[in-house]
Amino acid sequence: MTHSSTRTDPAPIVARISPADVARWAFWGPLRNALDPDDPRLIKALRSAWRFQYAAARGGRKLMEDEFRKCFAGRYADSEYRGLVADAYRCAWRVHLEELLLGKVDAQTIGTFMTFEGVENLDQALERGKGVIWTYPHAGGVMLMLAWLAHNGYRYVQYAARGLPPPKIAAANPSLMATNRLREQVRAVREQNEDKVPCTFLTMDQPTRELYRRLADNELVGIAFDGRAAQKFFVHPLLGRRAVLSSGPYRLAVSRKAAVVPAMCVTPRTGPAICKVGTPIVPGKDWREVAEEVLRVEDAWLCQYPSEYGIWLLHCRRRAMLDDHPLFGDTAPDDRWKKWVGK
Repeated sequence: MTHSSTRTDPAPIVARISPADVARWAFWGPLRNALDPDDPRLIKALRSAWRFQYAAARGGRKLMEDEFRKCFAGRYADSEYRGLVADAYRCAWRVHLEELLLGKVDAQTIGTFMTFEGVENLDQALERGKGVIWTYPHAGGVMLMLAWLAHNGYRYVQYAARGLPPPKIAAANPSLMATNRLREQVRAVREQNEDKVPCTFLTMDQPTRELYRRLADNELVGIAFDGRAAQKFFVHPLLGRRAVLSSGPYRLAVSRKAAVVPAMCVTPRTGPAICKVGTPIVPGKDWREVAEEVLRVEDAWLCQYPSEYGIWLLHCRRRAMLDDHPLFGDTAPDDRWKKWVGK
């Protein structure tokens, strides 16, 4: 049954083209076209350009340093906190640079840019035949991680908002959806790159039963444990703070009896990026027990490699006042986030 209506969606806000828009267009246009995964010399030479992004960040550097201080109070000297910020920009620049190759790498070239440690843990989990919930933080080369899995024969389904803010947040904050022709071109190129990877992308507005079907076919379902686009959240310690996290991965694991495999990507100064794969966690009846074990593993990795998390900490800090589930309750402008306590 259909309904006719004169109602139309509001026209998108057209943003003025800024120097940052031009830089992103050049990054995803001419620079991407010049890169060749069979000849990585240029991409290696460009790794040191992170200093330009770092120099231009200014206010971002201060916010990120404050986030690191909240996470690791008293652990570092003042100069070391500043060093973490600088290293976070180094990591992020290299990740973004190598993501330009996402639609170009194949089974022969992906290993030049990404390697795995502990992949036997994933194989062990798949032997159960019930699929795997593959969960990780927004840290390091996540997109090359899924490309490595796909090009190495793993059937992978990425479940995410795919770069867009959740609909409710977007509706309440229309400026987040502001666009212009350069932003649209960049978004199109990025999604075209992603679509060339032999895996499946499912967005949050698709039925959950599709995830059930994929797990029943013994596929990997990738979900970032710290993603902000979800329906159900709970409050749990992370990095010494009270984090508001999605309960979806753990509820899904319990309902389908699928093992959860924690992972995290690391960006060394030399050599390929590394994806660390944890021991499979087989769910019982309580999703909270699964969450406790997964987050214990992930928290230890984030403490060991804090710079990998800097850009996501900054992103979440800047968005903290937009909804009732900021990453950390101590950055919220009000008490709405507390409704998730005990959920």
